[in-house]
Amino acid sequence: MKSDKITTLRIFIFLGLAFVPPWVLSFVYMAVYGKTVDGAFYALLCSVAMLAPAIANILTRVITGEGFEGIGIKFDIKGNVRYIILALCFPVICGYLTVLVASATFLPDCRVIDIITKTNHIKTVATALYCAGVSVFGIILGFGEEFGWRAYLTPKLEEKMPLWAAVIISGIIWGLWHAPLIVCGHNFGTDYRGYPFVGILLMCAFCIFMGLFLTSLVKATGSVLPAALTHIAFNNTTGIISGTIFTFVVAEDYIPGSTLYYPLAMMASTAIIALIAGLFIIIALNNKTE
Repeated sequence: MKSDKITTLRIFIFLGLAFVPPWVLSFVYMAVYGKTVDGAFYALLCSVAMLAPAIANILTRVITGEGFEGIGIKFDIKGNVRYIILALCFPVICGYLTVLVASATFLPDCRVIDIITKTNHIKTVATALYCAGVSVFGIILGFGEEFGWRAYLTPKLEEKMPLWAAVIISGIIWGLWHAPLIVCGHNFGTDYRGYPFVGILLMCAFCIFMGLFLTSLVKATGSVLPAALTHIAFNNTTGIISGTIFTFVVAEDYIPGSTLYYPLAMMASTAIIALIAGLFIIIALNNKTE
């Protein structure tokens, strides 16, 4: 019972440290600059926010005397090459599927045959791999979130509930953590029906599926680093891939800037891939231990 209470206390301390600083900074930013996602200060805000969960992990361990044993940063490259490849291929696959989903929904002139024949696939994939490579240098930002959500919050929730429940709850928490950024117009803009609550709900749903895949990577490798690589590569690459293909197909940047259609296409595509990949890894791990 005492251990359960300590776990609950640690979860709440972690959440306070992970939420309060970025939320306060976000509302200060909106008070000064308004609801906008443009400019260097917004980029700085996002960077600072992404580091908050990792700092919360460290401070919670210090405050509660938990220590740093088994913190999930040791990584065996030799035994996990396939997961590194998966981490880098994931955003490429999501980018292509986004185009297919988008062309089947809100881009009637963007036919599948045009995607196949007009797109310079070599250039598209090369661009994606370059961006993914650059992402390695930005992995510290992806690590900031993953070291918090996947290396601390989800394992703590697993001490109190089954894995599937921990993934769902941590995904909802992760989505709500984005709420001030969604209010600024992150991902969805500000001119859609139901703003900003629909955007926040969509982000929570997306984070559940994405969280499943990222959690499966952590469990498969024993490290948060592949999940961090996937996270930052996805952020930096998937939109570029789909945008590049749209440019080839319709000779212009065809991504709507203030509509839910494109974000929905990307989130739905990513959710499908994340669900399939995450369940495959989890099932494989369970079969391996039986």
